[in-house]
Amino acid sequence: MEINNDLITQWEPKIQKLLKDTYVINMDREDIAQELRIAIIKAAQGFDEDRGVIFHTYLHTAMVNTIRTLITRGKRQQIDLSLENTQAFSDGEDQQIALIDTLEDPKNFFEESEFADLLNSSVLLPVERDFIVLRLEGMNMDEISKDLQTSAYKLRSSLRAKLGELFGQ
Repeated sequence: MEINNDLITQWEPKIQKLLKDTYVINMDREDIAQELRIAIIKAAQGFDEDRGVIFHTYLHTAMVNTIRTLITRGKRQQIDLSLENTQAFSDGEDQQIALIDTLEDPKNFFEESEFADLLNSSVLLPVERDFIVLRLEGMNMDEISKDLQTSAYKLRSSLRAKLGELFGQ
């Protein structure tokens, strides 16, 4: 199959149709369209007529897989709700703040913020609350694991999920 601009032009309506119902975190429509154009070129390079499949079917599968890959990659790049991430939480004005860097005394932060409500609610397990406090006090993951006698990594994962649900991430 010949790879040229006509090939891209021929399949541009399909790209536009796929873009109508596609959303990828941290990517605009033109970036997605460009990835799909690249998928057309790769599909044309890898297409083998002897396999008994028409190019349209082969291309459609390649484009759908490209979109799935982009969505997965976008989710991975989404703001990590880890307490180690300096952009984990936003303040009331939707500005990203560094949770650890902005705290001189974690106890003061908890008393003065809406985060105190979260810490005092039944949403978090006591061990998760302890994890947050220890992280804010500067302990590393190994020290927290030893102190709490449980995996700090499992706690962090649990907190990511809970905070993701609470903050709509």
